[in-house]
Amino acid sequence: MGVRIEALEGNRLQLCGDIDTVLDVPARGITEGFSLAFSDGTLVGANWIPGGPACQFAIAAEGAAMVKIVRQGFGEALELDWNFDWITLACGTETLQPYALPDGEDVLQLTLDIEVKEVA
Repeated sequence: MGVRIEALEGNRLQLCGDIDTVLDVPARGITEGFSLAFSDGTLVGANWIPGGPACQFAIAAEGAAMVKIVRQGFGEALELDWNFDWITLACGTETLQPYALPDGEDVLQLTLDIEVKEVA
């Protein structure tokens, strides 16, 4: 079935489907944006839309999942068709960096170390 993610009142994200939970988006995520990383390698950037429970999503890196961004109220919902081992949320404008940062730069990044295991 996968997972559907949509915004709720109170700066929260509803995850439903194979994973049913509610995530609180910290204040920094509301003002600066946030990122979601998925165990299949998918990375998604998101911004909270002022004026109501609504988000705007953008795919930053494609993983194995089939991903759809669909209209939901004033914003969008994210639908992912995959069986995930984990999903993580990070807040701030610099959580997704496509290139390595210079040494000494103190910026948090959302990085994934995914080990591929082949079955013999």
